[in-house]
Amino acid sequence: MLPLFNKFYYPEEGSGSSDSGSEETETFELLNADEPEETLDITKAKTEDGEEDEEKDEEEVDELKEIEEELEGPKEEDLEMMTPVRRREILGKYPKLFKDFPYLEKAYYREQQFTEVFPTISDAKVAVEKAQILDSVEGEVMNGDIRTVLRAARSESPEAFNRIADNYLPALRAVDQQAYYHVLGNVIKDTIITMVKEGRSLGENGAPLTAAANILNQFVFGSQNFTPPTTLSRQTPPEEQNRQYQIQQQEHERFMGTFTSVKDDLQMKADNVLKATIDGNIDPRGSMTDYVKKNAVKDAHETLENLMTRDARFRGLLDRLWEKAFQNGFDQESTNRIKSAYLSKAKTLLPSVIKKARNEALKGLGGSSSTLDEEKPTRKGPITTGRSTAPSSGKVKSGKDIPRNMSSLDFLMKD
Repeated sequence: MLPLFNKFYYPEEGSGSSDSGSEETETFELLNADEPEETLDITKAKTEDGEEDEEKDEEEVDELKEIEEELEGPKEEDLEMMTPVRRREILGKYPKLFKDFPYLEKAYYREQQFTEVFPTISDAKVAVEKAQILDSVEGEVMNGDIRTVLRAARSESPEAFNRIADNYLPALRAVDQQAYYHVLGNVIKDTIITMVKEGRSLGENGAPLTAAANILNQFVFGSQNFTPPTTLSRQTPPEEQNRQYQIQQQEHERFMGTFTSVKDDLQMKADNVLKATIDGNIDPRGSMTDYVKKNAVKDAHETLENLMTRDARFRGLLDRLWEKAFQNGFDQESTNRIKSAYLSKAKTLLPSVIKKARNEALKGLGGSSSTLDEEKPTRKGPITTGRSTAPSSGKVKSGKDIPRNMSSLDFLMKD
């Protein structure tokens, strides 16, 4: 099984559509509907006399090796040393290039825009790494946890950390005075609690300390009644927190169940199409035994899996398509787009993959796809030149036919 539907875009907890009922039922009915066996059309172009063009089969270049080299791509330093070519110069030498290959024109302008933002690939990688860190920190800060920020500051620059500590309360007061006085109030309340505990531990000698705590509370909060520290944010009761957590878990499990079912069904259908296509094209002239053909199909499928898995750009495309499917609740249009993109990519690789698997399989049978496809003529004709030891006719000579003074051996040997 090709693993490309298994782990491209994994949903965050609570992400995706929360709608249920008819939409979900429609999705499952769509995916589980009976369909005729589907194959991809990868037949070769034919010549005017109806015969398949075998020029590509006679080429010495290994197409799969070219694909693998394309996936590897040039080295970063080679790309950075290349001078951009103007569009006019390209069209001057290849006037129909962008017309025949529209993707190249889009890639040309996209590369220009990327280069304006990220001059080198290293710059882009650093930016992506920083963006991921920022996303993680943002999530923690939004949940009220700034420990990661403080640890990072202290680790990178202790002096910067000290400045943060010095400026924290003034900065808080400048942004929100209510939050500032709330923080100070809790600090003073913690001080009062500590004073009272210490005064009680001292017994009669601690009475002045306890009285001082009461005076401090009255001075700061204007009351002799003490209230414990509070939180500025709204606190959810533990029972409500537990209930909300259970609801979120149930929703997450339901959503993941839908995702798993859709993903497995798409994977099964795509694998069936690819295997049927390989099986129908791996041995067009019936030169293989069933065992050899079965293993050739398996090898081709595994090679296709390896190539598609290594294509980072294609994996990114599937990531975005899965994300769109999550947002749309796995509707028909979004799931069909995933399957279509998957099979379209496979279709571009299958001819070379099948050709390689066919040649490897036929090597074990004593030839190549070109030699074994032709019938071997039956060898007929005389055994050897010279005299034969058999009679010239099927009638055995009798003794009466042998002339006098001639031995039987001489008679049989004569012309």
